[in-house]
Amino acid sequence: MASFNSPNPSEHGWPFPGGPGQVVTQGNWKSMAKTWQSNGVVGKPELGGVPSAGNRDLFAVKLTATQVEVQPGVASIDGYYFDLASPKAFDIDITGADFADDGTGKLIRRDLVALKVDETTSAFRFVQIKNAINQASGSWKVNLNDARTEIPLFEVAVEKDVGVTTIKDRRWFLSQRIRPMTFEQPGFEPVPAEGALGVDATGSRLVIGKGGQWVSAREVFTNDIPAQIATRLGAVETSAASLDTRVSGHDGQLTTLTTFDTAIKSKLAVRPVTLDAPQDTGSWDTTGTFAYVFGPILYVHLTVTKKGADLAAQASAGSKLAILSFNHNLPTGLTIAKDTYARAFVSAVVSTTALPDVWVRMDSFKELTLWKCPTGVKLNATLQSVLTIPLNGFTL
Repeated sequence: MASFNSPNPSEHGWPFPGGPGQVVTQGNWKSMAKTWQSNGVVGKPELGGVPSAGNRDLFAVKLTATQVEVQPGVASIDGYYFDLASPKAFDIDITGADFADDGTGKLIRRDLVALKVDETTSAFRFVQIKNAINQASGSWKVNLNDARTEIPLFEVAVEKDVGVTTIKDRRWFLSQRIRPMTFEQPGFEPVPAEGALGVDATGSRLVIGKGGQWVSAREVFTNDIPAQIATRLGAVETSAASLDTRVSGHDGQLTTLTTFDTAIKSKLAVRPVTLDAPQDTGSWDTTGTFAYVFGPILYVHLTVTKKGADLAAQASAGSKLAILSFNHNLPTGLTIAKDTYARAFVSAVVSTTALPDVWVRMDSFKELTLWKCPTGVKLNATLQSVLTIPLNGFTL
């Protein structure tokens, strides 16, 4: 007959077929099972308040104004396991106080239905905690009576003198085991539960179950970048967008400037005014005289220098008698023939030793004067000399 050895209260391991390890109490089992799972229901969290079909373990549906029906499901609390195989009706007490206006004129109290493990009765039971969903210190909270032995299941909105109106999911969920995998071939790996965690040992990455597939955790998690980096990244993206806008604007300006530059070069290349060797009376030298057309504007620069003999004792040989630059708007469509001459008239001014006055007239313009002496200045016709400048011709 096998002997019975009582377990050492300070050192105990189980289960064994013989010896102290064959003796396992409720407390021993509880302490062992608590290492397997955190408190919660088997399922996955969803937004929207009402879980989808297939994810309603221990959630509830409304039966009447005072009764709900808890759906089948399993849960673990403090090392104890609960299995509800069939739907179970649960009565909601709609009496009491703590009703508050929900903003629409309705007086609502938000109660919580929790699953509790009761060691005194060796059983699980559903409990209603009135006004357990409330705004403590300005934030909404779920207030349990004992977080060690209870887990929240669903929120019940109770309208005063009416009863149950809505039910929302407030379940806590069991943790999922992290499974190591090689991912040699995706089809060789087990189909994951929603939210299950895994380690891709080949790719050195954390994976998570989503929609029946293993996906990289970064496709699901959003908190793997420190807030500081996210803030800096946001600032960089904003700055980059601003710079892109500015560069686009400059691109447009550069395009415009390039167009202007091309137009300028085209005008200068197509419509030059070439001044050939001047023809004069022998008295003047016009080195430095030139002209060109830019768009509809004629630009003329004259440098008139006395050649030799003194003219009325006003200037010696080599003296500059006139330096003149001026612009003139030309008529649209103007054509200047190659044999056209620009004539510069140089005259001495009576009773003054100032430089002579100069004006220019185009033969094609007849009486149109491009530049003339100031008002009130008298010319001495006997001292007048004409400088004739032939043009190569151009068309606007």
